[in-house]
Amino acid sequence: MKKNDVVLGCVSDYTSEGLGVVKLDGFPVFVKDMMIGECGEIVLTLVKKNFGYGRRLSIVKESKDRVVPRCSVVKQCGGCQIMHMSKEHQADFKQNLVVQVMKRIAKVDVEVRPILTMSDPWFYRNKVQVPVKCDKEGVKIGFYRTNSHEIIDMSECMVQSNEQNEIIAWMRTFLMSRPIPQLRHIIIRQAFKSKQVMVAFVTRYRHFDHQEKLVELLTKRFDYIKSVMVTVNNRDDNVIMGDSDDVLFGQNFIEDDLMGLKFKVSLRSFFQVNPIQTEVLYHQVYMLADLKKTDVLLDLYCGVGTIGGFLARFVEEVIGVDVEKSAIEDAWANAMLNHIPNIDFWAMDAKGAKKRLAEEGKKVDVIVVDPPRKGLCSEVIADIIEIAPERLIYVSCDPATLARDIALLKEQYEIKVIQPVDMFPQTVHVESVVLMTRK
Repeated sequence: MKKNDVVLGCVSDYTSEGLGVVKLDGFPVFVKDMMIGECGEIVLTLVKKNFGYGRRLSIVKESKDRVVPRCSVVKQCGGCQIMHMSKEHQADFKQNLVVQVMKRIAKVDVEVRPILTMSDPWFYRNKVQVPVKCDKEGVKIGFYRTNSHEIIDMSECMVQSNEQNEIIAWMRTFLMSRPIPQLRHIIIRQAFKSKQVMVAFVTRYRHFDHQEKLVELLTKRFDYIKSVMVTVNNRDDNVIMGDSDDVLFGQNFIEDDLMGLKFKVSLRSFFQVNPIQTEVLYHQVYMLADLKKTDVLLDLYCGVGTIGGFLARFVEEVIGVDVEKSAIEDAWANAMLNHIPNIDFWAMDAKGAKKRLAEEGKKVDVIVVDPPRKGLCSEVIADIIEIAPERLIYVSCDPATLARDIALLKEQYEIKVIQPVDMFPQTVHVESVVLMTRK
């Protein structure tokens, strides 16, 4: 086999990225937009020693679970990888992904509960950041083509909220008559319950063309915008945010409600992007943790204190730990806003928590970890084992790193339950909550 060969093949499996796996005499070829059970003509686009990639030319046998994507640019945009799958098939794909990763990497055979899906899996995101190109050739606002920096112009995104889509459409019209070549990205944060919105502009310079008129007309057109920010980024790399932020209108935060609590959300705050499923996720954390009023709970990677703040009412004390000082500042503000007296926050690396616990003579009963996609480092895993809580709740956004970490914890901890939650419909991403108990 070689590049540009046209072959006939059938899909028997998926990769974790949602690509169809076609076996050609045992040789795996990965194909976008093909589903299990489908057969079709494929042109080979890349052939390596042990695997290849192909592009679908036609389908001669179509899956009953295939649907017509609701997005007109889904084949170009890299955002929604599995929009061509029915809701039920997406759930099966994600469920099976978690099951197979646990068997292959963690080497555990444990109950994986049915994934918790959304009844309406559209327009769910409370945050969007879109690249902008504004030059002599015109205006482009959208998302990057897969594995490139080419902007795919879009009129509507099916996972952004209607308000976000309206603001972006208005911005396109504004920029067509008043170009701002210094503008690089638009970031929109939205509070679904309070209806407040923040708009931030990532620019090359603090003062940019048509700045005052833009802010005036934007806030007049959309009265729910309570904050307009600017962040300056002169670098030519993949980092979006600049080093500092300034307020152009209103305040530097918006407020939202979550699990009966109020939270201040600033431009840089980590806040789950699907507020409906976040409440589902946090309810699972609460149910699995089996908390007691005498428990001391350690919340590692606590961010702005959403999980710890919610769980504080059920325990004696919560200690939140996060390396980002700005997140800890927001966490303290949120604790005071909600009058939570039994919570403490430490601005430090998770690797330092064990030492400080020892210095303060605190015994921890429950640890909740919600690490970034890369998972836990080996030092934190060693510390958790040494702290030896009775229960460990692991909230993960990557099944592969979750399975890797479970493999390192399973000698000391029994994996009781794995509960997948579909936080990101139309995409391959899946969140999981895991309950582990000390052996």
